[in-house]
Amino acid sequence: MYETREVVSGLEDRLAHLKSALSFAHRAFVIEFAGTPKSGKSTSVEAIRHFFSRNGFRVHVLAERAAVCPIPMKGHLFFNTWCACSMLAELLANVEADADIIIVDRGIFDSLVWLTLQLQRGEITTEEAHIIDNFLLLDRWRKLTDLVAVMNVSAKEALARENAQRITTKTGTIMNEQVLGVLSESVHSAYEKYNGKFGGIILHDTSGNKVQESNIALAGKILDSLEPFLDPEILVVPRKFVEGLPMDHGGNFSGAAVAAAIECITRHGRFVRRSAAEVDDGLVQIIPAGILAYMDKVFVFQRKETDSKYRLYGKTTVLEATHTVKDGQLNGVELLENALFTRVARSLFLGRHFPMKLIGYCWDREDVNSRRHFAMVFQVEIDSENTADDLKKKEFRRWRGPSRAGEFLSWSELKEKSDELNLEPWSLAILHSKLS
Repeated sequence: MYETREVVSGLEDRLAHLKSALSFAHRAFVIEFAGTPKSGKSTSVEAIRHFFSRNGFRVHVLAERAAVCPIPMKGHLFFNTWCACSMLAELLANVEADADIIIVDRGIFDSLVWLTLQLQRGEITTEEAHIIDNFLLLDRWRKLTDLVAVMNVSAKEALARENAQRITTKTGTIMNEQVLGVLSESVHSAYEKYNGKFGGIILHDTSGNKVQESNIALAGKILDSLEPFLDPEILVVPRKFVEGLPMDHGGNFSGAAVAAAIECITRHGRFVRRSAAEVDDGLVQIIPAGILAYMDKVFVFQRKETDSKYRLYGKTTVLEATHTVKDGQLNGVELLENALFTRVARSLFLGRHFPMKLIGYCWDREDVNSRRHFAMVFQVEIDSENTADDLKKKEFRRWRGPSRAGEFLSWSELKEKSDELNLEPWSLAILHSKLS
């Protein structure tokens, strides 16, 4: 018992450290729980919810949809499709909820397990399976799930757990050894097929395990995935190298200067945990930042007074910015551009690329609030009237903070209103370059 308390205490210490990094995250961490019947999924969902909640995290649970499905034919394509689409609708409606952790009780992966089983049984055609597979794995919502915890238990133990709570030994359409065995095989088949499609997948077998020990082990695995989500490794350059780059009114937008900046980043850039970078004054974080332009106008984001950045940086910005995390073997301009695309796509829930051009950089080396951040500025051409209209209608919600709204203005209009708008320093540097 003492050893268990010690392990749990260690998990809570890890969680306390991660809580300090919550402000770094761009949205809630989404965990899907899937699994075979009687594998302990519902018990684990509650245990994990309680673990995070008791340690100060805001947790939102999207309840299993199968229990309220109006279609009586469990295991049928219609039943699975209703559950999948119903849960997807719930996820899309709640992905920007005020939560730190979102738990999905049976989501996309669980539907893929049943799809695998239905195909194996010959209940659907290969063409149907292909169409449904492509729909469920569409990037825009597949990437909203950061971790899948797949619970599994042997068929014999599942039946033993079922019968321990019942006064009959008669089997059901799902709760029989043959179907449970095939379903367990489908879980492993789905894991082999879809592993790598999600941010991470945990296979957690509860056969022969005590409930508390099993949930403790599962919590540890979840923290292993949560850590890089909340505190990722980001691209930095030692300050001494950045200080050698030419500056003019808070930035530089000449071709030679941009080339020098890219060479500096490529040669001296490295990745460190963001928590370490934030407290190391010798490091400068490389920030891809995009000007969203449409028809010779630029989109201007309005911060609200309740936004902490309103007081630190200014009321208004023309930039959508992000940190640069590791992305395979990408480096240089391609790495920065891809990071910015991910940020813009995440803001607008889009799946397409817009033309981007690296036009300069900004840095306020004297300002205590921004000297750790070096902006590589891209112009992002919004080439769709509908997308431009969506931009004007959308409130750009800051996770754990107030939303931002905006409008398109020409550069001359922006200059005329610059005092009223209270532009932040990077935007002023860009405005100076555009009008000089």
